[in-house]
Amino acid sequence: MNPRTEPAVDDTSTPTFERVLSAFENHPSGKPFEPQHVLVLMRLQRAAQVHYAKMLDAVLAREDAADSLPLTAVLGAQMLHRRIANALAQVVSRQITRPQLLEGQAQIAETALCSLRARAEELKWHSFEHTRMPGGSWQQASAVLESMESIGMERALLEGTVTCADAFAHCMLLDSLNVGILNAPQMELAHRWLIATARDQRVEPYFDSEAHGYQIDFGEPRGPERITPSTQSSGSRRFLAVTALGASLATARSHLYAGKLFVGATPTRTIALHFSVFLDLAERLWSADWKRATWRAERESAQGVSVQVVVGFEHVMAALREDEDSAAEPLPAIQSWPLHDRSMTGLGFRLPREAGPEAPLGGLIAFRMSPEDDWELGCIVRRIRGAEEQTWVVGVRRMSDEPVIIDLGVDTDSAGLQLDTEDGATTAAIYAPINADAGRIDGLIISAESFGATSNYLLPTRGSAFRIRANRVIDRGGDWVRIGFEVLGKK
Repeated sequence: MNPRTEPAVDDTSTPTFERVLSAFENHPSGKPFEPQHVLVLMRLQRAAQVHYAKMLDAVLAREDAADSLPLTAVLGAQMLHRRIANALAQVVSRQITRPQLLEGQAQIAETALCSLRARAEELKWHSFEHTRMPGGSWQQASAVLESMESIGMERALLEGTVTCADAFAHCMLLDSLNVGILNAPQMELAHRWLIATARDQRVEPYFDSEAHGYQIDFGEPRGPERITPSTQSSGSRRFLAVTALGASLATARSHLYAGKLFVGATPTRTIALHFSVFLDLAERLWSADWKRATWRAERESAQGVSVQVVVGFEHVMAALREDEDSAAEPLPAIQSWPLHDRSMTGLGFRLPREAGPEAPLGGLIAFRMSPEDDWELGCIVRRIRGAEEQTWVVGVRRMSDEPVIIDLGVDTDSAGLQLDTEDGATTAAIYAPINADAGRIDGLIISAESFGATSNYLLPTRGSAFRIRANRVIDRGGDWVRIGFEVLGKK
């Protein structure tokens, strides 16, 4: 009987190839690695990538796909991909100094490609935790690309379609997206799109202000940064061109409108929404005219100020009820968050590392400056932390400064399909108008569980009610949905 074959990676992210990784990590300095060991290591990189891709396929297949990955799996994936990328980088660094024939250079380039792919996976799994990849990982990735430049193999086509420069560019572009806005499914779709689409990428040693959008210094232990007015060329800097990405993003959006996705995922409604969020952010960050972008309002420093907050749909509802009725249910525990800056459109906070779970991305939040003030409504749209840092950067977008609790009735007289409901049944909701440049925008926030039961409601007013129909989703989080509506008439 043949012995049972062990998988490359088990469900707890523990590699059964531990002995292989240990052999590379403990290998005598300066000595070359055995070719058969390198092949096993490269197979391990591919096996790990396939294993975690299947895990993410399962996340994307869920209708409620969101940040639902176990933290242990996320941390395990980060560590595994980091160790693989580091080991492969060591192979490259020791082989590159030895005389090589053209065939040998191609083999080194394939090893470098595997290392950079593992590095992109490490970076992506850090983004799932909303943390930055460590600076040491960037130093090793930069050294790998610099090694390929030294033998002129950075642009050599490998596997017929991809280059080491492409793989390094994917790392830079993924890092540019890792600003604490995209959730795990959105970041995974972004990575798949980059692999399928972002080819012939230009990572160059000279600076072109018209073409380049990001820069990275190979001599510094940190990731890429945006081009600034003071940016200049130097021997250790490389610059990434982003101008060609605009046309690719436009094509992706037109395909999305036609119901097509080329990212290895079924184009369900949920996947389409996630992919659209990625496109929205990428268009802002990679647009050719990003220097003129005004998507972030001017910030005013507010250090030393604390804000009272409650987080989560049910807790927000309880806080608003208590504001209107002192006999309502007891108010949930109010947290005090240190304010860092603010603008007309949002607030920025700095929270200690252990407070991260209290600020979930997409979470509904009610906030006020003091107990005497009325509650305002917001949504957590950004959460990011450096791998070695102890503070979370949290961004909250203002949603309404006049939220009101209401009970929506079901308009049973209106035509249309709806789920069976009891006579007189109501849905607890928040009337959340907001003043924008285009004028006042009305909106209703209901629980995610209530969304979809019907689209026809009775909006109560003083002594009467309006018949309304939900006609669009404006925004949504894990446990809430903000809908727009049209008024059909009076009841």
